[in-house]
Amino acid sequence: MMLRLIKNWRGLLPALLCAATLFASTPAQAQQAAVAPEVSIRSVDSIALQGATAILDLTLSIRNTGGLALPLQKLRFQIQFNGLDVAQGVSTAPVTIAAQQQAQVPVQVEVNSATLLSLIATLPSDGTVRYVILQ
Repeated sequence: MMLRLIKNWRGLLPALLCAATLFASTPAQAQQAAVAPEVSIRSVDSIALQGATAILDLTLSIRNTGGLALPLQKLRFQIQFNGLDVAQGVSTAPVTIAAQQQAQVPVQVEVNSATLLSLIATLPSDGTVRYVILQ
């Protein structure tokens, strides 16, 4: 579990996915990784609504900055803001990213829209949010 403060909540998903990528690696790989993988959202492929849940299909661009291959069999994560469950995600295809290489990783994220909207409405003026990443 990791607790951090972030000033711009819009930059949260890439940060969370970067941390989740590290959780997916073995302890030996995590210890030998000099720098965390670089994660960015390449595309939002689809958005669907099912009741109060928004389902986003994303493609992430992940650059393995470490010296070992990074196998991602099943990347899973949960997102909490201010102690409330907001989203959960899972990769939809296994990918191995060679050392110093980049790969595209498909991810599906389920967002509790009602909870997220209520939290956005109560954000402090500086945009700082406490969040937790659970593996």
